[in-house]
Amino acid sequence: MYIHAYPEGSKVSRYDSLKQVEKSTGKTPPDLLNAPPLSPELEPTWDAYISLPKHTYQEIQSYISLTGAILFPWEVRAIVKLAKYREVKPIWPLK
Repeated sequence: MYIHAYPEGSKVSRYDSLKQVEKSTGKTPPDLLNAPPLSPELEPTWDAYISLPKHTYQEIQSYISLTGAILFPWEVRAIVKLAKYREVKPIWPLK
């Protein structure tokens, strides 16, 4: 499961859950320690990617209209291209 994914039926991302565990216990969970950093300028793109059930141009256009998110054309293309990797489990650290 992806670090920023939402487990089925959950309204809280795995990342947010791990951050809460860290805050509550004072210890950083291993999954959080090993997670690759997400640069702040990519957060809107990633939020759109993980929020959409389908990654079509029409779905992205609807997402932009509903949320007011501002995505550049290259970000929209990246979301569509990344969709083919959605079910691939990442292996960290990357080699």
